[in-house]
Amino acid sequence: MRLPTAPDGSRGCSALARYTGEQIAGTAGRTGGWLLVEHNGPWRHPALASPGLDRGAAAELARRVAERDVKPQLIKRPGRVRADGGGPLRAYLAHTGRDGSWVRRVDFHDLAELLEYDVTAAQHPEPPDFGVPVDHTVYLVCTHAKKDPCCAVLGRPVAAALAGGEAEVWETTHVGGDRFAANLVALPQGVYFGRLDPASAVRAVAAFERGEVDPDHYRGRCTDSSAAQAAEAALRARLGTVGLDEVVHLDETDTGTGVRVTLGHGGGVYTVSVATVEGRACPTTCSAVEPTRPVHHEVTDISREPAAAHAR
Repeated sequence: MRLPTAPDGSRGCSALARYTGEQIAGTAGRTGGWLLVEHNGPWRHPALASPGLDRGAAAELARRVAERDVKPQLIKRPGRVRADGGGPLRAYLAHTGRDGSWVRRVDFHDLAELLEYDVTAAQHPEPPDFGVPVDHTVYLVCTHAKKDPCCAVLGRPVAAALAGGEAEVWETTHVGGDRFAANLVALPQGVYFGRLDPASAVRAVAAFERGEVDPDHYRGRCTDSSAAQAAEAALRARLGTVGLDEVVHLDETDTGTGVRVTLGHGGGVYTVSVATVEGRACPTTCSAVEPTRPVHHEVTDISREPAAAHAR
């Protein structure tokens, strides 16, 4: 594969995106439910077509989540090759949402065992009555080489750096936004971080464990539209606020020429105007045959109004 090359000679779609300073705010793909299945690999794309999985069970799982708001992912422990007979494997169902987020763990030995559970439950805010509740954040680092070399080259060192800490960290298949590698997702909050290296990843996770968002690497929350993600990131930058839930989404309206997002913070209500624009032509992945113009969400105005105007 001939990797995209930036003018400074750095190679890979992520290097080119860094060189051009492509905006990362507003780039988290929207997803409500997640199905995480432990599988050491090899990984292919799509994930549930990977070799080593029970083909029948994997096909049935894929069928059940198709057309549902459930994102299937394969996961493995950072840098470790699991030997056969090493005990049960893990699967997680997670629901991301500003209200009603949750994670449940199910242990299994054979993939077909997961067919006993309603994996579509992940799309609902009410947790199912099966599985073990998980009361801490689960972190996913994309290291999916077969999807994009940048994810593996940049993601594996990040996963290795985080593996030595107290947080629960897994390597995972494609999460979206290859050119923003290394990418990290925090569940069940649904927060995406991008352009991480080992040092910044350790800082981002440490801050998140304190309930804070690292603004320099914040892509957005998969609970929200791209416009709302961009609006939140811009307001955070304006106010200098880092608390995970300090910015509250109140309303979102299509204006015909863009989107008007209403956000609450402290005692104030803010209206953020967001325009949809085409970015400069670029390869969005290392394997892209032709450059495309990715859609960006550009904040054009932030204004404050009395909180009483939107009291509920």
